[in-house]
Amino acid sequence: MIVWESEIGSALVVAAIFLSIVGVGELLRGTGSCSQEATRKFVHFAGGIVSLSFAYIFSSHWTVLGLGFVFIGLMYSTKKLGLLQSVHGIKRKSSGDLLHPLAIYLTFSATSYFEKPDFYMISIAVLSVSDALAALIGISYGFKIYNVEEENKSLEGSFIFLLSTFLIVHLGLLLLTQVGRMECVLAALLISVLVTCFEAISLGGADNIIIPFGTLFIIMKITTKPIPEIIMQLCSIGMIFLTTYLFGNISGRLGHSGMIGVSLAGYAAWSLVGPEWYIPVLICTILISLIDIFLEMPGSQDERFRVRPIFYMFIVSFAWILGANFNLSEDRLFFIPYVVSFAAILSIRWRWYQREGNLISVSRRRIIPHWITNGNSLIRGLCLTILFISANLALGLELNPVFSALSCLVGIMISDFVYWGIGSHYHGSWSRVAFLRMSMVSVTIASSLVFVAHLWFYR
Repeated sequence: MIVWESEIGSALVVAAIFLSIVGVGELLRGTGSCSQEATRKFVHFAGGIVSLSFAYIFSSHWTVLGLGFVFIGLMYSTKKLGLLQSVHGIKRKSSGDLLHPLAIYLTFSATSYFEKPDFYMISIAVLSVSDALAALIGISYGFKIYNVEEENKSLEGSFIFLLSTFLIVHLGLLLLTQVGRMECVLAALLISVLVTCFEAISLGGADNIIIPFGTLFIIMKITTKPIPEIIMQLCSIGMIFLTTYLFGNISGRLGHSGMIGVSLAGYAAWSLVGPEWYIPVLICTILISLIDIFLEMPGSQDERFRVRPIFYMFIVSFAWILGANFNLSEDRLFFIPYVVSFAAILSIRWRWYQREGNLISVSRRRIIPHWITNGNSLIRGLCLTILFISANLALGLELNPVFSALSCLVGIMISDFVYWGIGSHYHGSWSRVAFLRMSMVSVTIASSLVFVAHLWFYR
């Protein structure tokens, strides 16, 4: 039974402490003792440390929700009024100050539902400590810079994030849970690598949501696995990152954040469903890395394929991965829609290549006949269907080859029809991001229709 007097009293104490932290941050900024980024991270770090106690002092998620609303309202209003420069006074665009309370509430709710308060502490500690350390070390000592769209990050900051996350997760699991010693080490290594990758490609403060939820999700999954399974997971992610790096870096088409994004997509497919689900990601990686009709050779480092287009390319695929993960006994229903989500995106990029009138090199022309390079939607669909379906049917999946191929072909053509039927009216007026979102919508529609067809066919 919830004792509301105690809940409200604890909430008032926490609110007072949070306000004191913000006040100290303003004082530090006003006296010039710290930079604005440092005061921002101080507030982030200190507030996160206080939030660690929520799993043990609050019994109801409504209390945490109420605190979250209060502080989101405070952050939003002060940002609009130009106040609290210790938190808001940064040049880059970021919604982290608003997402931070939301992340705490969602993490608290999830861990309360599963009765895992220790996992809440570990997840929020990674968000509060690792993120703050990475930012401060990166600003002060970061010399090896890599680009993530419009933001810059440093290898030094990412390394500190990796090391800090490993220690937090390892010690948290070892001291707070019943997980074995070796499992603690291996799980901490896997989680630190993955969450560091999440942080490295997060934009606009999204890491405040991605870091705790990513940490919590992986902990929930990996701590139930035996040691050989965790070792296999570590080996698979190493192999996937190496493969993506070899194709992406040698060809010069993928930026660092793009390679990380592709690798994470491949690992998600492999770990959540099975190795055969990585094959479409591998095919897609090879095509965009080596073939001009899918991705041109960039003119400079700044034009390399980065995380934002990778996000819109793989987000629909990730939805089908999650669907298959929750329905492993019926994963074949999700596989062809999953394949369509890749093939349809590539068909759209192929058509953009044709539309822009790009010329392929002589060496490319020898490999790809002109009638294929300039083919219509049917030809593009046939080529991609043959490429994707043949590679995956060779693995022995229990799929009807004729129906799978036909549904894949139709799905690609539907996606083309929706994308170009709408997008052609806005060519020259829409931004690059608007067209990326349109591709996501068209692929979602096409792959969903293919999924409905497979439900009908196999049931």
